[in-house]
Amino acid sequence: MRLKNLLHYKDFHSDDIIFDSLIKSTDDEILNYVINVTSDLLNGVFLADDFKINSKENLISYEEKELGELATYIGITPFVQSTLAKGTNWQEKATSYLEYFIGYIIGTIDKEEFLGNLIEMREVLNMSNKFYTGLVIYFGENKEFIINGILNKLQF
Repeated sequence: MRLKNLLHYKDFHSDDIIFDSLIKSTDDEILNYVINVTSDLLNGVFLADDFKINSKENLISYEEKELGELATYIGITPFVQSTLAKGTNWQEKATSYLEYFIGYIIGTIDKEEFLGNLIEMREVLNMSNKFYTGLVIYFGENKEFIINGILNKLQF
């Protein structure tokens, strides 16, 4: 699927806003954003050797849907941060979302907790289930490109 095909998944006005922002970028730019942010986050924190191993093993083992969920999580994070910034103490919540993202990859956060946060983020944005599903499919179909890109950029 191409980014522009998400047009068929829009259901709510909030989906329109996110879609309109996403299509200002190319498919390669969006996919490389996910790759760069994920690898930068993993490279930017101190990880014990077992967490380094876990992160690579987990990334390799994700199925298409799981990778789609992971990439959707980081892909919508800027929109969530922008929405949260309208309130107070938003930095704590935004940081927490990133900690859960890293924790899921290295194996300290289980899938249920991670998906709970993803649902919460989706609700913050008032994103429709249909558009969310489209994002998961879009990123999942690009699994190999994303995983290989992240693994190539990891510095451990």
